[in-house]
Amino acid sequence: MFSEFFCRADCGTVLAAWVGLAVVLGYSMFLAYVKMQLNQWYSDFYDLLQTSGAALAAANASSAADFGSGLFEPESATLAASRARVWEELQNFVWIVAPLVWASPAAKWARSAWAFAWRAALMRAYLRAWDVTKEPVEGASQRLHEDSQRFSNALQGCLATALDALFTLGVFTPVLLKLSREVPPPVPMGPIRDGWLLVAALLAASVGLNGAILFGRALVSLEVNNQKVEASLRKDLVLLETTPAVIVGVPNSEQTYAPCQYFHVTLQRLSRNYHALFRHFTLLNLWLSFFDQVMVLA
Repeated sequence: MFSEFFCRADCGTVLAAWVGLAVVLGYSMFLAYVKMQLNQWYSDFYDLLQTSGAALAAANASSAADFGSGLFEPESATLAASRARVWEELQNFVWIVAPLVWASPAAKWARSAWAFAWRAALMRAYLRAWDVTKEPVEGASQRLHEDSQRFSNALQGCLATALDALFTLGVFTPVLLKLSREVPPPVPMGPIRDGWLLVAALLAASVGLNGAILFGRALVSLEVNNQKVEASLRKDLVLLETTPAVIVGVPNSEQTYAPCQYFHVTLQRLSRNYHALFRHFTLLNLWLSFFDQVMVLA
């Protein structure tokens, strides 16, 4: 799958593959950098609001005293400076997020086009390998169309999520190390004392990921089996529509079947597969819900 897109002799395909990969990686790095900038901005901004609130409370108290004495003074210099800094920080926020207004739609378009180009490269490889002189594999046309489409959709979601997590961890590692030296851990940490927040983040990510793998490990094989039954059902339904004698038998013969009778076994298999999927998805969702609430507390 990788070589057909990134290592082919077709220069145009190879160029699209590597340029697209560079764009996807570059946007993920840029997004992680913006997250770090926003994290610092929120820290500065809410600290500023706290000091501005204190200045406003002092100014209100002073105004009340002046009103009682019949004297009125202009706004205090401290409050005026705080208000000016608030407006300055709001302008800084605009400068931080402004590139995202055009970069995010452009990057999503590039990622979609890149994933589609990968899908097209796979389809061309499969079509070149298709031997019309041999007996066709059941459902080959559907696999060529549907599975390549699913690959394209999954590639966009999984790659974006994985790269976002990787680069976010990278840009926040210095922040976590700095905070680890300033914030005491809840329990003695020994040699990892100066990096305990980074270790905690890595441990939490590892527990969450491995728990998802544990509770979702059966979903892949169940989905494959489900696709086999779905393909068999679709094939028989097409035969029932085009050549019903293959399914229900020749009318007025000894061996004829009602369509519902013929599909009874297939529908039972489909029901078993889907309910197995439902059970394992329930286990996975229970783990994800539990882990999410634990992380809120953490």
